[in-house]
Amino acid sequence: MKLQALILSVALAALPCAGQAQSKVISQKDRDAIVLKFQTDYADTFNRRDAKAMSALLTENATMQNEWGDVTQGRANIESLVTRLMTHLPEGTKLEDTSLVSQSVGPNVIVSQGISLRIVPDVEPVQMFFTRVLVRDGQQWQLAATQIARPSTVPKPTASPPAK
Repeated sequence: MKLQALILSVALAALPCAGQAQSKVISQKDRDAIVLKFQTDYADTFNRRDAKAMSALLTENATMQNEWGDVTQGRANIESLVTRLMTHLPEGTKLEDTSLVSQSVGPNVIVSQGISLRIVPDVEPVQMFFTRVLVRDGQQWQLAATQIARPSTVPKPTASPPAK
């Protein structure tokens, strides 16, 4: 719950003040291209085990909640964490991201949600979900906040027919 409030506050902080003129909203086509480029760059840095390049994709005060629920704040802290985590990855581990939906929260903020697969050779892929808040700094889009979660182990309820 705290991370959801943090993600919302990051998104709202990037919005222009009410008295400022609002820039053009990002079209769906442009938003999809921005999200695809970001997730390609993000997965590439992961697949090369390049924590420094991955941290360059983050804002200075970025926040990350990993799949175990730990929250890390700040580019340097996240880089340190990712460096440690990458040393424990099995050889050949790859990341594949698929965006499911993205939304402009303002002219300089995109919230993207999707599925991430961590693929280890000869092992069943691990599926995770992500929510990412991207913010524009000049011409560069950076990650301000991300949450990574594993699917629930509780069976999904089935839809029941409407009561008569």
